[in-house]
Amino acid sequence: MLLDWRTDPEIARNMFSEVGYDLDRQRSWLESVSARADYSHFLILTEGTPIGYLSYSAIDRRNLHCVPGFYVGAREHRARAAGYLHWFIMTYAFERLGMNKVVSQIMDCNPRMVRSLRLLKMEEVGVHRRHVLKSDGWHDVHLFELHREVWERQPQPFPRDEILAAFEE
Repeated sequence: MLLDWRTDPEIARNMFSEVGYDLDRQRSWLESVSARADYSHFLILTEGTPIGYLSYSAIDRRNLHCVPGFYVGAREHRARAAGYLHWFIMTYAFERLGMNKVVSQIMDCNPRMVRSLRLLKMEEVGVHRRHVLKSDGWHDVHLFELHREVWERQPQPFPRDEILAAFEE
């Protein structure tokens, strides 16, 4: 399922890496990221059904920042999930991981996400030009930040305890 999502052209075009359909490599990748102290990841579930994947990489416990990434693999859930995932992602980063800053990195081929982060009041702090090389050429990467104190001043549409309960195993 996860490999199917990662190799779906609609999702793959927005990912920094290019993944071939290889179950053994997928298993190795999952084992390696699960062993990393600077990486945390989850399946996104709706009513018990997996619909996507969420990760936090480059978790820096000294300087208190991280980089989230996600995708919704189930097409029928993409629009609905887009409306609430931001709040879940940020709440977990600030409340459970104890981060002071969340950094989002979005490739130029994903203008919808760039617009979404602007609407969600994330601060656009720059663009890395020609930063990611994929088979179709170089891509710019837009950088956004959200600091804890800004997050805490924003209205929260979902109760914090309900969001954090969604991450319980």
